[in-house]
Amino acid sequence: MAFVFLSCEDESDQALDTTQWKRETAPVLRDSIDGINYQVASDPHVFMENGTLNMIYTGDADGIPSIKLATGNALNNWTIEKTLLGSLGPSGLDIYKETGFYRKSSTGKHQIYYIGYNDEDAYESQIFLAEADELEGPYVQQDAPLVSKGLLAGKNVYSITSPSVVEHEGKLYMAFIGWNDSPENVTEVWIIGATSTDQGHSWSDFQLVDTRIGMEGQVTKTTDNRFIAVRTGEYEDKEAIFYSSALHPFGPWMEKEDPILIQAGAPFEKDQIIAPQIFIVPETGEEILFYTGADQSLGWWVMMARE
Repeated sequence: MAFVFLSCEDESDQALDTTQWKRETAPVLRDSIDGINYQVASDPHVFMENGTLNMIYTGDADGIPSIKLATGNALNNWTIEKTLLGSLGPSGLDIYKETGFYRKSSTGKHQIYYIGYNDEDAYESQIFLAEADELEGPYVQQDAPLVSKGLLAGKNVYSITSPSVVEHEGKLYMAFIGWNDSPENVTEVWIIGATSTDQGHSWSDFQLVDTRIGMEGQVTKTTDNRFIAVRTGEYEDKEAIFYSSALHPFGPWMEKEDPILIQAGAPFEKDQIIAPQIFIVPETGEEILFYTGADQSLGWWVMMARE
């Protein structure tokens, strides 16, 4: 599918701080749930594969969060294709699937790292890996978590979320978030790193790191072997997205003092802006921000902004 990189700057944002990136005026991807007036499209991860613009994201399939695929003929124009990971895997521990991160291995395998859990209230999520010979699948899910909750980097991790996987000097580096309890009771959150030398099939050297991914943020490798991390944080009583860069996946990271985007409010960012990712346009090197906006009474949408 051919695609065109369009520039659609939101003129209403001109009154905002000029350090902010410019939003699209509306969501670039919506996904409606059949039978109810609600939409769910979140946790976008955008990438190029065989000349096609692709996005994996968290959407609804048969009433449960699942990993879905969309393709784009422009950065702000997407078509929902199919559910890639919806059914319960052989582990029996991943009814609900979120925060997918796509990577193509050196052997040509299409890999999706994601979190899975069976109880939405307990939220005892762990990291899983699914692989396929073709991007569209079928995907083979592991029979056990890739990274299990428990004692990691000296911390008793109750729940795991937000995996990012990047290559650096022949080794894979993963950063993820660890919680010490369920969402209602959590008091500590850690950023944990690990490494792999077998194309992501096993991980070791777990350690506390300073990778600036925040909740559901992602790491992107640039064409000149640097790394970019984006995260959601608080700014003047609102949520905002912050931008950091480093020469190594585990840092040290340098974060820009001012956020690149501040929560705009209704209609599409009434409650949250979360799950940011930077996509780099191959032909130009332009950095594009994809993220999730939410009005929790109506839904979650994939949003876009650019410098």
